Amino acid sequence: MKHYPLWLVTLILIVFVSVEFSFFVANAVKIVKRLFFLVFEFGLIFTMYVWYRARKITNRFLKFVNMREYITLLDDLSKDTSIPKFATHAIYLTKANNAFQVEERIIYSIFSHKPKRADIYWFVHVERTDEPYTMEYTVDELKKDKIIRVEFRLGFRVQPRINLMMRKVLKEMVMNNEMDITSPYPSLSKHNLAADFIFVILETFLSTDNEFEVGEGFILNSYFFLKHLSLSDDRSFGLDTSETRTEKIPMVVAPFTKMDLKRTHFKIHEQ
Repeated sequence: MKHYPLWLVTLILIVFVSVEFSFFVANAVKIVKRLFFLVFEFGLIFTMYVWYRARKITNRFLKFVNMREYITLLDDLSKDTSIPKFATHAIYLTKANNAFQVEERIIYSIFSHKPKRADIYWFVHVERTDEPYTMEYTVDELKKDKIIRVEFRLGFRVQPRINLMMRKVLKEMVMNNEMDITSPYPSLSKHNLAADFIFVILETFLSTDNEFEVGEGFILNSYFFLKHLSLSDDRSFGLDTSETRTEKIPMVVAPFTKMDLKRTHFKIHEQ
């Protein structure tokens, strides 16, 4: 373009290629010696990317419902003695920021996935603050002595020991005559024994009913594989395993719709 002589362009190109190739050879030796660190760095970047992309996909299918629409239903379920009692106090961890909202999958777990009758339903939410050592909580009773939401505001350096924190919340509510945690069973209540509490952890898994595109399927399968290797929710929230029930909920992101299944025979055989 500049109409420089070809011999001059060739000479400059040879000099630049020689210098760049020398740098490449020198750095290649260092890369071979640091191969472990290189693999670790790529693995870390890959993990962060998969986690970020998968959370974006899964959050699209995280649905919240209005708790006001289920207060009467929860009250009726609690009073239905024909259903075996699941626990005196059933505690669910929720991601909903709104006090009157809860995940749709929690409602599914309570009513549809083996109905869980309890005397009192608790919904616990953990909010992280920018201050490192914040430790606060609020209590909202959506229905007196029946549906209660507890929100913990914890600093980013505070370990969420939800099991111990809930005990403190209950102790203060008892001291303030806001709650009676004595067992409802006569044989236990006459000895002033405390009622039973069960934390319910909802763990999603990738359903086989999905039909993914190649990229999205790779991201989600990698995400759930990494999640399986990571710290479980009950341990990360400091829950006592003897008081925790883990329930698996299938996650359907891209449902399989086309199925060319035809019936070829139907016959009633008389007895």
